Amino acid sequence: MMFFGGGPPQLLCALVILLHTGSVVGFNSTAGATEVGCMERERRALLMFKQSLVNKHGVLSTWGSEEWRKDCCSWTGVKCSNRTGHVTWLDLYNKSLYGKLSPSLFELQHLTHLDLGGNYFGSSHIPESISSLKRLKYLDLSGTILSGSLPSLLGNLTSLRFLDLSFNGFRNVENLEWLSHLSSLKYLDLSETNLSKVNNWLQVVNKLPLITNLKLSHCSLLGVVPQPLPMVNTSTSLAVLDLSDNYLTASMFQWLFNFSNGLVHLNLSRNQLQGLIPEAFGNMIFLEQLNLRGNQFEGGIQKSFGNMCKLRLLELSSNNLKAMLPDFFGNLSGCLDLALETLYMDNNRFVGPLPDAIRNFSSLKVLSLSNNTLNGTVSNSIGLLSKLEELDISENSFNGVITEAHFLKLSKLKMLKMSSNFLAFNSSLDWIPPFQLDEIFLRSCKLGPKFPKWLHTQRDFLSLDISSNRISDSIPNWFWDLSSRADSVDISSNCIYGILPDLSMKFSGHPGIDLSQNKLGGPLPLFPANTLWISLSSNEFSGNISSLCSVTGKTLKVLDLSFNQLSGELPDCVVSWSHLVILNLAHNHFFGKISSSIGSLNWLEAFSLRNNNFSGEMPWSLGDCTSLEFLDLSHNNFSGLVPDWIGGRLADLNYLLLGSNNFHGDIPLQLCQLTKIVLLDFSSNNLSGNIPWCIHNMTALTKKENSVNNYLYLHGFINGDIFIGYAHVNKAFIMWKGTEYEFAKNLMSLRLIDLSSNNLTGEIPRQICSLIALVQLNLSRNQLTGRIPAGIGQMRSLESLDLSRNQLSGHLPSSMSQLSFLNTLNLSNNNFYGRIPFGTQLQSFPAYAFAGNSALCGPPLTPTCPGDVKPLAGGGRDIQDDGDEFWKGFKPSMELGMAFGFLVVLALKLDHPWKHVYILLFNYMKIPLSNLKDYLCLIVVALCLIVTVNATRLRRKLKF
Repeated sequence: MMFFGGGPPQLLCALVILLHTGSVVGFNSTAGATEVGCMERERRALLMFKQSLVNKHGVLSTWGSEEWRKDCCSWTGVKCSNRTGHVTWLDLYNKSLYGKLSPSLFELQHLTHLDLGGNYFGSSHIPESISSLKRLKYLDLSGTILSGSLPSLLGNLTSLRFLDLSFNGFRNVENLEWLSHLSSLKYLDLSETNLSKVNNWLQVVNKLPLITNLKLSHCSLLGVVPQPLPMVNTSTSLAVLDLSDNYLTASMFQWLFNFSNGLVHLNLSRNQLQGLIPEAFGNMIFLEQLNLRGNQFEGGIQKSFGNMCKLRLLELSSNNLKAMLPDFFGNLSGCLDLALETLYMDNNRFVGPLPDAIRNFSSLKVLSLSNNTLNGTVSNSIGLLSKLEELDISENSFNGVITEAHFLKLSKLKMLKMSSNFLAFNSSLDWIPPFQLDEIFLRSCKLGPKFPKWLHTQRDFLSLDISSNRISDSIPNWFWDLSSRADSVDISSNCIYGILPDLSMKFSGHPGIDLSQNKLGGPLPLFPANTLWISLSSNEFSGNISSLCSVTGKTLKVLDLSFNQLSGELPDCVVSWSHLVILNLAHNHFFGKISSSIGSLNWLEAFSLRNNNFSGEMPWSLGDCTSLEFLDLSHNNFSGLVPDWIGGRLADLNYLLLGSNNFHGDIPLQLCQLTKIVLLDFSSNNLSGNIPWCIHNMTALTKKENSVNNYLYLHGFINGDIFIGYAHVNKAFIMWKGTEYEFAKNLMSLRLIDLSSNNLTGEIPRQICSLIALVQLNLSRNQLTGRIPAGIGQMRSLESLDLSRNQLSGHLPSSMSQLSFLNTLNLSNNNFYGRIPFGTQLQSFPAYAFAGNSALCGPPLTPTCPGDVKPLAGGGRDIQDDGDEFWKGFKPSMELGMAFGFLVVLALKLDHPWKHVYILLFNYMKIPLSNLKDYLCLIVVALCLIVTVNATRLRRKLKF
């Protein structure tokens, strides 16, 4: 009592507070100090949430109901209040969790931080019960593939400062007004949310006074700026603005430049911005990153950009910018040249040389000028940029010599790209570069004729491309020991010779190896088990391919051994390459049958066995390769029927080449289901029967637009990042104008049907005329009968038409004169007759295009046709119409009519017995004989016309 009565009041208050706090956090006067456990109700809520998830990697293994795991505050990703024991923090970002977003989670009423981003809740909506988390300050549901709509009840989370709902599948978003209630919001990311129906997004954004980071990338935002402009509340707060991948136009600049003074990062890439780059960007003096990539800007850069003293990244790639490169760098001069670290200008139309002024940009780490029209020499001032890490000047017209001076101080250089210019390297044999490169791309840089010795110093590269460098040398032994981590090695298109060593232990990752178009020979070497692609085409390799069975991994995507001297049967290990996309064995000496196990290659898109000695029937299992787009089995000894399952099971085929084999029987109607086919070659087989009437169902041949991509890009990985590692172009050898050509890059524009040199019978189906995109049609050397379809003039894309050596007959359709693109025509050795239709195109072909049709006439075969009226003297012209049969009977009918009229006159004149018949006729017509002289001419003309018309009708019926 003395203590409480006489003690200081402050001590008494402290004691009361201590006792109260102890009772809350688990302390009492008898038990001593104990830790606070999580609330039972919240523990149960978390366990219910766990039950709704698939936890493959055991991330939630610490979550449980066992005694030793009861305290949820010690579970992975969970934090509790040290004072109350309530769960306040749940962070499971990118834990590979799958399942549903259970509403039980929102019983955690004291949560302030909730991060579930990077997991998968694809079948879930955001439950409305989320609005009960009134204390929530941080909410991240990004990349969880949530669907449904954005609930407006999110506006009840008024404590939110961070909200990330990006990369989900929200639909039908029409209203964002609920955002205006989140007045404390500083970070907002709705990227990949379709906001095309939200017309007032600008007004909503301007109601967020504290917003610092705003990301609305790929939201289908329209470029309509309301008038008058909304009041701006974000002028002092907004630092990061990402509006990339939308439909914004230059009209949004008037809104942007009203509040942009505080911006640090601005991304407007891939929009519809046009015209000159506004000078007002130069007023953004705090800007550190500016991305204008993928728009339609023109001209150059404004001088005001030189005032942007803090700008570190400038991205101008993929526009229509056109300026002299020296002028461009001149306009950037000021304080910017000292600050700029990253400059992307690729894929524009800049011209001129690389100026000496480049040395002033001493902070540059990345310089990309690729794919412009730059020319002149490369200034060796580039070698003074001591901080440069990436240099890309590829795909230009630079010329001259690259010397050691160009790399003098580039000790930090990691990426060097100079491909596709007119450059030549000149360095001393003992040159040791100051750099260690990760990526080396020097295609067409004339490193030869000897193998570049300086490469010996580059021992840790990831990618190497020294293709087309005029190297006429063998590969030195040290080359294969340079970099075990190399993912891509391309030394193709040189004159490299020799025999390859065992490569199976030379690489540690998943390498892609391109040695094509050289003079390498001998047997195939062993390759690493996890090889990604192998291209050895156009060399001199021989023997079988059993060594490739060392590739035991499932990573092989490309195997191109075409144009070698390889032989033998296909080994059984082919079926182990289950991810193979391209298999090209064309132009070798392989033989045998295709094993039925080929059907296990489900990823196969391009398959070529052209010009080998394969035999037997096409295996039914090939129909399991349902991804096939390119199939070339031509110039082999395959036999049997053309399988009908091709039409039903290989629906993605664009190219089908079965020519020069021994297939027989009818062309199956099921092939009409190949709606994507653009090239069909069945030439030089033993096919019989009719051309399928349903051919018009091949709808890709009815569309002029190019829907076929002949380029196939395969991806590899460098440090986990995807890159385009191998670009494949399908090639086909096509008979064009009587000569075989290789079509590669231009194959995608070709539309062709070749059924020549078979035993096809019947008529040409009229439905073929609907294939208006067809470029070449070859039906020659068959036994086709009947007429050319009258509607052939609809096929106005035809450039080559060959119907020769058939039994076709009848007149040539007049519509053929409409084939204005036709430059190759052969109708010889048929039974056509009549006049060749008049048209500039048809008369321009040589006579042999129509030879062997004895009844065919007119230019270019003969000057005229039988019965033509000769031209009138003095420049008069023949009034005969070539295509009208009326004129064929007019002359003899006129002669008959004139003779009949003459007999009438003669009978009246000579008192012939017929005279009285004519007098009775005239009396009946009330024509007095006194006027006979007047009517005689009329009578004769009338009779002539009657006889002429009737004779003409008779001739038409009899088809004279």
